Amino acid sequence: MNPSTIRTRRFVAVGAVAVGLCVAGTGVATAAAPTSALSRSVTEILQSAGVDWSTMPDGYTPEQYEAFWGAGYTPENVEELGALWNLDTTETKARAGQLLLDGQPVPVAPGGGESTPTVEITGAQLDALFGAGYTGEDVEALAELWHSEFGETKARAGQMILDGQTPPVAPSGTPATS
Repeated sequence: MNPSTIRTRRFVAVGAVAVGLCVAGTGVATAAAPTSALSRSVTEILQSAGVDWSTMPDGYTPEQYEAFWGAGYTPENVEELGALWNLDTTETKARAGQLLLDGQPVPVAPGGGESTPTVEITGAQLDALFGAGYTGEDVEALAELWHSEFGETKARAGQMILDGQTPPVAPSGTPATS
């Protein structure tokens, strides 16, 4: 075999391996963060090509995912809830996320049980929160739902709004006009 053919075959083999690694990496990334921009882009591209694809497991919606992780739950909480409910990991997160979306209590508080560090609230978070029409009573409702301190609650809800997400309690005040 001539050296040019050998080089070409090696080049093709290396290219095939690289593409395979990229596809595998994209799959891992979309599984790890199914609501990320990358995951949404991959889903949109595949669906536009006629492939029925979702990065979310059956029975687990992006809304449940965001409600669960957005409330501050940890992998340890997933294990604790799974043992309590006798469910697998996906079913546990889906059930807890749906409870949060429905405004119902989850029998395990989010977090690792260790003391949480002081949360620093930015002016942008406060402006977003109160500019969206949230009141002190709304913050109290969110704090009760999330089992969090008021400062953490204001920072988290304000950041959700800045990130284009909707906190699980609707604002009862009047939003500021731009």
